[in-house]
Amino acid sequence: MISCDTRGLARRVPGIAAALLLTTVFSFPALLHAQPVAVPQGTKCAECGMAVDQNSKFVSEVTTKDNKNLFFCDIGDMLFHFRSDREKMKDVHVKDYATGEWIDGEKALYVLNRKISTPMSWSIAAFAAESSAKKWGDPADFNGAFKLLQR
Repeated sequence: MISCDTRGLARRVPGIAAALLLTTVFSFPALLHAQPVAVPQGTKCAECGMAVDQNSKFVSEVTTKDNKNLFFCDIGDMLFHFRSDREKMKDVHVKDYATGEWIDGEKALYVLNRKISTPMSWSIAAFAAESSAKKWGDPADFNGAFKLLQR
């Protein structure tokens, strides 16, 4: 016959429940901001129709509020595409020009520099660090990046 002492379990359940609750609460904000998905082979730029090179430092990805993933061959194309529809953007990811790593596009700093050759000649690069951005020009935040299109 198997006996089960539930007194020890009863004392541990509240602690386990509290730990699960805390884990969920502190993990939830990270779930709100999605990570970039891999650029599917053969993807075309949502703005110009050119092939999107997943290895380019200028590729960008936007997840819209209706959960569609749009890819762009050039940061300038992404900014141009959403210049009057920013409210449709849910998540934005760009690549850091200094490292080539994906970064949060809304936290990135953007620089316009005609010495930077981009696929569609917008000459806009994104940076995670202000010190890196300043080496290439005057950094603009995400909202300011849209103004770079006018220069």
